[in-house]
Amino acid sequence: MEFKNYQEEKKYYEQEASESEFLNWYQKQDLPMYEKPSVTVDNVILGWSEESVKLLLIKRKANPFKDHYALPGGFIDKNEDTTEAVLREVKEEVGIRLSENYVEQLKTIATPNRDPRSWTITVAHLTYLPSMDDVKITAGDDAKEAHWVTLEATKTGTPRLSYKGKNIPLDELAFDHKEIIREAIIRIKNRLDYQPTVLQILGTTFTLTEARKVYSKFLGISVDELDNSNFRKTHGKFFTEVGFETKTTKGRPRKIYKLKV
Repeated sequence: MEFKNYQEEKKYYEQEASESEFLNWYQKQDLPMYEKPSVTVDNVILGWSEESVKLLLIKRKANPFKDHYALPGGFIDKNEDTTEAVLREVKEEVGIRLSENYVEQLKTIATPNRDPRSWTITVAHLTYLPSMDDVKITAGDDAKEAHWVTLEATKTGTPRLSYKGKNIPLDELAFDHKEIIREAIIRIKNRLDYQPTVLQILGTTFTLTEARKVYSKFLGISVDELDNSNFRKTHGKFFTEVGFETKTTKGRPRKIYKLKV
């Protein structure tokens, strides 16, 4: 079939041809006309240890940003869902088998020139890792090293990172990962008053004192500024009491709670 011009050809295949004919034409004629970005995933993985919020970072072993800290992540394979890519990349880079039950999509970021290699769109995720002390991390794939670093937030939501007592400058993180971490903190802070899913980092159950400590890390205040009785009144509606601690502690056993579903 001959056409006078491209517009006539396009109209025919879009409106008159069968779908299979259209798709065959589109793959050959229309698709090559569009710029195609690469797509990656990045993952903010949080845990709780030594009464501190921990963030999992890798040190990149290859350019770009060689030897810089970065979030675990990488390119999405063909026919792969973003959550599947997150689970695969984390397994390859740090040796952790994540449960998708603790993974949530955070934000899609398409800022021009965010990756010096090419036009790259990333789908950032947020993961809460219960009982991180039971998880062994091993650097692999694109990771030269893998570390649990301490994460705190200021009152304005600015992340503060440190490793073994030494501060990690945010501007030294690879790509735009400091902004992704900032977005994760904003998401968590905004949910503290109605959906505090971040408490999953404490495990299946927790005490109110432990919950207050997690809140304080993201609010940028001391735990003493969160009065226990007021905290119970304000946030207790999100928790279900399940009993008392069984471990030996000084004084009376403390009540333990779990997040309401």
